[in-house]
Amino acid sequence: MPQDAVLPATSVVIHRYHVDLTNETVRYEGVPSEDLEDALGGIARATKLLAGIDVDDPYAPSAPLIMNLGLLSGTRVMTGLRTFFHGYSPLKVSDSGAPGLMWSAGSGHFGTKLRGLGIDEVIFTGRAQRPTLLHLTATPDDGPADFAFLDASDLAGHTINERIQALHRHYPEAHFASIGPAAEHYETVRYAAIGLSTDNQLESGDPKQRFCGRGGYGGVMASKNLWAIAADGPDPSRVRGLRDINREINLGPGSARYRDLDHDRGGTWRTLKWMHEENALPEFNFAPTGTDAGTALYREAVEGGPYEVKAEGCYLCGIRCHKNVYDEEPEGETGRFRAKVDYEPIALLSSNLGIYDADVAFSLIHLSDELGMDSISLGVTLGYVMEHNRRHDADLLDGLAYGDVDGVEAAIRAVAAGQLPDLGGGVKRLADRLEETGYAMHSKGVEYPAYEPHINPGFPWALAGGHMSMRTFMLYAMEGQTDLDYWVDVITSSGPLYLIDDFTGLCKFANASPEFEADAVRIATGLDITGDDLRAAAMRTQLRGYANERRCGFEVDDYRLPSEAHGPMGESDLEPFNTSEFFEELRRQVIERMDSEAAAAGFVSA
Repeated sequence: MPQDAVLPATSVVIHRYHVDLTNETVRYEGVPSEDLEDALGGIARATKLLAGIDVDDPYAPSAPLIMNLGLLSGTRVMTGLRTFFHGYSPLKVSDSGAPGLMWSAGSGHFGTKLRGLGIDEVIFTGRAQRPTLLHLTATPDDGPADFAFLDASDLAGHTINERIQALHRHYPEAHFASIGPAAEHYETVRYAAIGLSTDNQLESGDPKQRFCGRGGYGGVMASKNLWAIAADGPDPSRVRGLRDINREINLGPGSARYRDLDHDRGGTWRTLKWMHEENALPEFNFAPTGTDAGTALYREAVEGGPYEVKAEGCYLCGIRCHKNVYDEEPEGETGRFRAKVDYEPIALLSSNLGIYDADVAFSLIHLSDELGMDSISLGVTLGYVMEHNRRHDADLLDGLAYGDVDGVEAAIRAVAAGQLPDLGGGVKRLADRLEETGYAMHSKGVEYPAYEPHINPGFPWALAGGHMSMRTFMLYAMEGQTDLDYWVDVITSSGPLYLIDDFTGLCKFANASPEFEADAVRIATGLDITGDDLRAAAMRTQLRGYANERRCGFEVDDYRLPSEAHGPMGESDLEPFNTSEFFEELRRQVIERMDSEAAAAGFVSA
């Protein structure tokens, strides 16, 4: 299907709620989908909604915060668990100061509870008069869900896990979305996150929440005085015919790298070893050292020490990608919980900061999670501070230096308390103020995940930051391609297909093809679509999001990498193909193609 074609209407009805937090009013509407993008949900529908709304300040009461599900979220398709928060990000920004459209997604059990309540989408506006818990329950006649506005003032100052456990005691059958203490200082912490509860968390009492981490939507929630949401309803009933679909997700090759196998230890943590062996592990502000120091952070090294690593998972998911670390007791019993380890947090809060002690890394990950901050943005901004101090007279944060564990911990606590606005504002704002932007690792104000921009010229066109919405971040290491035509094509054609999971609500760790996801949609919902339909929806959403960026004030120069990404990559021996000349021509061709295709799709004037 051509990407400029309007995707056909479907029979899907969207169960949408408009919540005015100022007046504590709720309006329900059952909205027939206009096209397949509406029916799919997630970012496909939210991008359509947001593209027609002008927002100057993401924290303004009038700025919408959209919470919704993908079509497969909560359907019993394995990994179909994701909840999305959308809006204009307090972090993403153009050089002219225009905020950008973005979103963040998280798994756990919360989205399934929303589906059980018959909720597809909630659009929040206004600002509550007090810290508010929104308690969502079913009505006896299976009508629209009930929304109760309750006082949440007693949650103030507590960690995310403490908040979720307190809510669990009051509402034992519910699951929760909650901000942490950092979000209470949203004006000075622009990368506050939203925690989503998991069954393992509620059963154990340990902080095993998942996160909608990127973009600062914890702060957007807090700006509306919405501190927590309790989805208190039944889980959806089983769907016949999903056995083969779920078996393939659970045991097939797509999810293999995230599972624990006899011959390989899975999870995203294994990416650290792979990136280190490829000479591409972020160290010392994205400058690989070429040493073996990073081996101390390998999962294999940790399991050989005084720790136990357990594979745990989200609701009804057999992949069990959560690699939770515990202290090992001498008798072989499980000790205290230390951290939930994923690749980005351990890389950006350890090796990127010149820290190679796994025990310290666990403590820093745990601290960031409990305070409710995006560890990616936090780690990148700390790395910039350290690099600035290395190059100058150590004039930031009392001279915070690489490897300074105590200084990093103190800085994290101070940021969460709202005491370091320069650091809490993210790396772009800090670098712009210091007028030293060449080593500030971001595009459009969104800090990079733990993948080197030197070998990923696709970062600037990711709508939602790095590895969330543009599948270009590992391609050089996997395919070794340095050809200009290759990179133009992957940025404009294949890279945006990574968005498909952000429509359906399927976890990216299922690593499913468009055809497979179309089959899952057909069986779970009855909607007859093809893989090509999903590809067309992905391209339309990418173009719509790009067109909206340009409409909001993002200029050609906003689509750039930091200047030092065009030079050598530390001590790595990988080819520095992404020169400034290469990127200038790449940008010219990508912008030209996307402008043309966005106009053909009707998103901008020709």
